[in-house]
Amino acid sequence: MTFNQLVWKMAKGNKSKYLFYFLCNAFAVFFFFMYSTIYFNNSVVAVKESESIKDVLSIPGVALVFFTVFFITYAHRIFTRRRKKEFGLLMTLGMAKRDIAKLLIIENVIIAFTSILTGIITGLVFSRLMFLLFIHMTGLGDIPFNLSQEMFTYSIGAYLCIILISILITIYLTLTKTVSQNLKSDRVVDAIKHRSPVFGLLGVFMVTGSAVLLYCTFSIPSMAQDAGGYLLMSTLGILMGLYVTLSQGMSFFMKLARKHKPYYYNELLTLSSLEYKFKQLTAIMLLVTIMSMVTIFYSTTILIINSLGEQQVMDDHPYDIAYVETVTKNKLSKEELYEVVNKPENPVKKYDTVEMYIYYQDDSYMDDAYHVHTFMQVSDFNKIMGTNEVLNKEQFIDWINMDPKTTSGDSIYENGLDIKDGDSQFKYSLKKTIIDKQLNFHRYTPYSILVVNDTVFQQLRKDLIGDKVRMNLLNFADWKLTQEVAEDLESRLEEINESTPPLESVREVYDVEEAKQILKPVSKVVDYNQIRSSSKIMFFVTTFISILFFFGSFILLYLNIFSNMEEEKAKYKKLFKIGITRREIQKLVSKEMSVLFFFAPLLGCSLAFVYIFSFAQDVGGILENPQFLVHFFSISGVYLLIQTVYYFYSRKKMLSELKI
Repeated sequence: MTFNQLVWKMAKGNKSKYLFYFLCNAFAVFFFFMYSTIYFNNSVVAVKESESIKDVLSIPGVALVFFTVFFITYAHRIFTRRRKKEFGLLMTLGMAKRDIAKLLIIENVIIAFTSILTGIITGLVFSRLMFLLFIHMTGLGDIPFNLSQEMFTYSIGAYLCIILISILITIYLTLTKTVSQNLKSDRVVDAIKHRSPVFGLLGVFMVTGSAVLLYCTFSIPSMAQDAGGYLLMSTLGILMGLYVTLSQGMSFFMKLARKHKPYYYNELLTLSSLEYKFKQLTAIMLLVTIMSMVTIFYSTTILIINSLGEQQVMDDHPYDIAYVETVTKNKLSKEELYEVVNKPENPVKKYDTVEMYIYYQDDSYMDDAYHVHTFMQVSDFNKIMGTNEVLNKEQFIDWINMDPKTTSGDSIYENGLDIKDGDSQFKYSLKKTIIDKQLNFHRYTPYSILVVNDTVFQQLRKDLIGDKVRMNLLNFADWKLTQEVAEDLESRLEEINESTPPLESVREVYDVEEAKQILKPVSKVVDYNQIRSSSKIMFFVTTFISILFFFGSFILLYLNIFSNMEEEKAKYKKLFKIGITRREIQKLVSKEMSVLFFFAPLLGCSLAFVYIFSFAQDVGGILENPQFLVHFFSISGVYLLIQTVYYFYSRKKMLSELKI
């Protein structure tokens, strides 16, 4: 028999192992290529919101890379583990290590080549369909589908790198072991695992403690300042605790069960088998837990952002459209403005203007530093706030233009305001601090605005050197119909600005692009459409990644459970011999598989809820925002429903394989 004939006979005799391994590899290439057809499509990243789309697509892309690395590596590991006995047998027959390495290289090269070919061809067929679905769902407009060299290069290159590293590791581990070690490799793997109820309890404490830390981070104001660090710390604690819990938690549970003799002896076979399975499947159980947690948390968050998007733009933009007018830019009379924006089908309901004066006070300790004070006269303040505030010439109001829920309300002017400019000195005392969001977010609407007497305001404009700014504020009958008006106004302002001097400040220096952004109108409808567009893109990409994660985790779990079918058959045959009935075997298999299929997803759902529950503290808590619960239970329900279908399919398959 020639070497090639031997390779062919081995493949033919183990065709189910080769087929499953080949499908895993082709699956990875297929999904990676599908994603790359969107990520590297030049037309997608060239549209108006190109930067945000790139950012939105990058995060799931990184998750996809990590998943692909783990998926291919793990599939390769399982495939190799099932064949080490064969390598040991070939060595006993006299085959040299060099020939074993040659055998591994040949069969893996063939599988890699066919996987790439299959994955790319199926990807070409389905990627166009997915792209059309992506464009339709996100509403990005008429964007053509195209293929580029990058899509093929990155898909094939990434796969080849991962599989090459896996092959080299396998060759090293196989050839550095003796014949007997290869023949008994599966038994060695099980023997090195240790029971430790103490570590199991420690893992439970780590997960619980990290979850409490996560909640405290967002519910205790003093911890909010270092939220990033606490979030990282709690997430690392949860991940490490998960690994310890999954690998040793059953040992702890077994110890507890032994204290309840009736329950322990009634479930002895199930508990013993599960303890072994959890040790054997720790990595895949950890992966399923994390993927289900990320999938449910990410999908729920996208739905929440989408549902809160309208309220967010309403809070950020009290006026439907606002734009700034300076001494030289955006000079438009009321008549000219109405000619552009006042439409019979959507008329202007309110038009206000407020004057502001920006003074830059040098820092008394640092040469190049300065403080910015933005002044407004009290008559303008009363106009937009609907108040009747009265100020004498020595008083001022510190108006914090923020939502009271998002700020502590502490004023930096508690000790009054003291300005010295040359020989002139101005002193004012703080009358009160008012927190209310009434002006749109803009470069010229800072956190704090100083409201002063009208006469004082005019005096400051005369005596101090600063920037004069007028805010133009518009409300319409229906703000959702102002997209065209906002675009027309922006075009009109750009047109008149072409013939006027550049934007200048007594202190700030603006480049062309920065000046353009400052002079551009801000509006509810533009921000609202951007949030909707981003949410749709995120939801589509998240759904795509979720499907990938779900299928990937199911394949790996299925592969692990069914990879040792011969050992399972032998185990249950022995149970038959000692008197265990067929019905009892069926119950044992059902219990074991239900735990393996649902423990990790339910744990992932619980952790996703912990994150959502904690993050909800930022917006008043989960009871104040019931949509959090609605979206969470909707996504979790769909996830667990699909998992249930896979459980019944796998259970039926297992019982059929065991011929019970």
